[in-house]
Amino acid sequence: MNNTYTMVLARAVDIFACTLVWRDYDVTISSMCGLQLRTASPALWARLLGGMLNKLQTNHCELAILADLQRAKATLTMLGFK
Repeated sequence: MNNTYTMVLARAVDIFACTLVWRDYDVTISSMCGLQLRTASPALWARLLGGMLNKLQTNHCELAILADLQRAKATLTMLGFK
């Protein structure tokens, strides 16, 4: 995981923005988009944003879900859960 100061700050802003929009904290906008794209009828915003993000980086939204999952697992380990 990239933990440079710039990346951590960017991720924190991303998570904060997601919190403001969806009231769901510790998840990135890209993950929310990816989760929406997994549904049978994804919302227009997810199709547009996901399409753009996935053009910038192949499979970006799915990779974001995996990164959020990895961050959650690291937190559980740090808290003593296995």
